[in-house]
Amino acid sequence: MNRRRTSLYLLLLFVACTAVAIVVSGNRPGLQQGVAPTVLQFTAYLLALAAGVLLLVRPTAETGDDRRIGVMVLGGLAVLVAVEFLPQGGTDIGALLVRLLALVVVGLATARLARGVAAARPTS
Repeated sequence: MNRRRTSLYLLLLFVACTAVAIVVSGNRPGLQQGVAPTVLQFTAYLLALAAGVLLLVRPTAETGDDRRIGVMVLGGLAVLVAVEFLPQGGTDIGALLVRLLALVVVGLATARLARGVAAARPTS
């Protein structure tokens, strides 16, 4: 399996883990969140980190904009982790907006990678 396809699978797992973390967090009262949403989200961050690194460290024979997609993924991930460690003094709508924008960047990178992987598939 090539690195682009592996990165795509890792990014799709990132999306799934993030969605599950949001759902689990939304189903629990604020003071009873527990550790499950945090563990799920940081698992998602590790998956995205692995995908971004795989895209940056690619063989020279491959073509495409893998490095640009890898930078988009790692940049979005850096913003997500930074927002995660901001002090939570109540609901901060600005931090939520920044988090949403970072998720959109990672989502766009995933879609771009999926298009490239689909285009590279041999047709029969």
